[in-house]
Amino acid sequence: MEWLTLISTLSGGVLGVGSTLLVEAVRARRERGHHYVELQRTASVRYLTALTETEAALQALALNRSTPIANAEVVEAFRSRHVMAARYELFLVAPPSVYSAAHEAYDRLRAMRVAIATTNVVVSDDSADWQAIHVPYDDAFRRLRVVMRESLSPGLRL
Repeated sequence: MEWLTLISTLSGGVLGVGSTLLVEAVRARRERGHHYVELQRTASVRYLTALTETEAALQALALNRSTPIANAEVVEAFRSRHVMAARYELFLVAPPSVYSAAHEAYDRLRAMRVAIATTNVVVSDDSADWQAIHVPYDDAFRRLRVVMRESLSPGLRL
């Protein structure tokens, strides 16, 4: 009879410890998942902010000066908002769909930079030349936001 009590006590202890370890493992995994999503969210916001500020800097430069503008000045405006650093940060944590959309938006922004430095373009809603370089960027930026939102909230329709 004492053996049965001992076996019952040991079995209960093993089950108790095992269930505690299982619960802790599940909780730790969930916390890691939340932390990773938060890293993605932070990197996404930084990248979107850098894109927006870089676009604004390029537009301000082109609004205040006649184009084409010296390449060094355009590159300085482009780099001043740290879009490359934000891009690298995003690429470390982004899923492939976000990486692809982020790359597309960057390429379109870079095309805007090149156009301001190499062509005579007037920044205006009435300018066909400006619309030809700005609309593709704006479309890519919108797609990026949608893809980011979907990656951060899977299954949630916004």
